Amino acid sequence: MKTISLLIFCILAINIPAVIAQDQDQPKPEKGQTVLFNDIYLGYGAGGLFYWTGRMKHNGDFPSDESSFKYTDPSSAGALLLGYQRSMNKVVALGFMFGYQNFAYTGTSTSGEKTEFNDILLSGMARVTFAYVNKPSVRLYSGIGFGITVNFGKATSSRQDFTDRKLWPGGQITLMGIRFGRAFGGFFEFGIGTIGIVNAGLSYKFAD
Repeated sequence: MKTISLLIFCILAINIPAVIAQDQDQPKPEKGQTVLFNDIYLGYGAGGLFYWTGRMKHNGDFPSDESSFKYTDPSSAGALLLGYQRSMNKVVALGFMFGYQNFAYTGTSTSGEKTEFNDILLSGMARVTFAYVNKPSVRLYSGIGFGITVNFGKATSSRQDFTDRKLWPGGQITLMGIRFGRAFGGFFEFGIGTIGIVNAGLSYKFAD
């Protein structure tokens, strides 16, 4: 019995280090995005609805409503967006999204005086997405979001500064979106809304 025990001990002593080394050499399976339920993303949006509506209307004492002004077309570098969503199951994800964009234009009065205008738009909305392909490294989805947009308007001239705040509806319809990658990844969306027609950015997913 002692001989058998000694033989078994010798076999284990020889083989256990080899098994451990073999296990360490084998790559650990990566967690796919399907089991990483939380998603934080940061991106850029181009061609939002407010870009196409032109100069935004303000209150009567705000100089941008004076008909004597001639205006340049509003210009914007686009929208920055930040969002979070949580997957409720393999299809539905719920979350929220925030957007920031700035529109600038110049008004010239009949007397030749110039006034610089800025519309700073802050958007916030609740959002739901529906995935129709949900693989470990690829997710295809559509979505819809509703919320509000706050317009902080400012006009600066040589004589006086004006400020005004307006509330507008906000929303985003994502006709087609794709997220690629596992924990770290990127996304690209096509749709229509106050954030943009085309949105793209980076995403990080993590488990509970």
